[in-house]
Amino acid sequence: MTSPQLPTALTAEAVTVYRRALVDGEFIWDSAAEVTGLDKEGLAKCRDELVAHFLLQSEPNGDSRLRPVSPEFAAAKLAEPFEDAIRAARSAVDTTRERLLQLMPAYLGRTVSGPVPGGLEIVADPAEVQLMINNAVSKCTRDFMTVQPGGRRNPDQLESSLPLDLTIARRGVRFRMIYQHTTRTQLSMRSYVSAMVEAGAEIRTADQLPDILFIVDREIAFIPKRTHPDQKPGALVVREPVLISFLCALFEQFWITSTPFIDEGPGYQNASDDLKRSVLELLAQGLKDEVVARRLGMSVRTCRRHIAALMQELGAESRFEAGVRAAQLGLLKREGLEG
Repeated sequence: MTSPQLPTALTAEAVTVYRRALVDGEFIWDSAAEVTGLDKEGLAKCRDELVAHFLLQSEPNGDSRLRPVSPEFAAAKLAEPFEDAIRAARSAVDTTRERLLQLMPAYLGRTVSGPVPGGLEIVADPAEVQLMINNAVSKCTRDFMTVQPGGRRNPDQLESSLPLDLTIARRGVRFRMIYQHTTRTQLSMRSYVSAMVEAGAEIRTADQLPDILFIVDREIAFIPKRTHPDQKPGALVVREPVLISFLCALFEQFWITSTPFIDEGPGYQNASDDLKRSVLELLAQGLKDEVVARRLGMSVRTCRRHIAALMQELGAESRFEAGVRAAQLGLLKREGLEG
């Protein structure tokens, strides 16, 4: 399959022709020539550029006149084949990864100067996974690390898990948890965090997190086994020391870039700023509202409220324009990083 190709960048003359077409309501040769000074050959090139960028289109009823359309619509049309290609490639990669990972138990069980210590175990039943996690956590003596993406937490689950979590934190285990910024607005979550922090736990939030992770005593870890985000997962249970070390290092990277969860504390504004920046970054990538919401762990309705507020703040009339203005203003550059 041939990869889609983007047209070359618009020339200044083509932009001038487009602006004139907006005034005239259509592409008119004489009018375009008046504002550009181009001959017919030059105007034809500008027209063809605009058609290639979907900024000029003829009416579907057979009217041959070329009329200007919204840049947001044009951007969506240009992106469509690339998004299809990305989805197809991602599906192929996921399928291949799933097929190859089925061979991991055999690989880890091979003999290389003696048996490989530890290994991997695939557990398909979510209920069994939860029992294994609860059992491992209840026996934890040194370190417990967890990454918990997603927005609103189930209040009943928070309440039921609190007694065990408090017991573990109070017996001297270093108890560290990372949630997403969107959990900060939930009262039941703030109550849970307050109790846990008082017991000695450390809890932080981040704007985006990839997936669930549990690491107990740096000896056993649980990561989801699924092929798409909406699938209720089983788990890959990891005991292999090299992989455990890698997952611990990954957790530490999330930890140092996250914000302490302190009610009414100075970190809340930082979290809010991170959330705004993440919304803008995802908008600039042209992602749909549903995808942005899932990445940031919030409902689509809440996501759209954030987007509307940011568009108003930036004086933008479309999501595309908001992303462009944010990039122009340098709002997508994280502090301490080059542009």
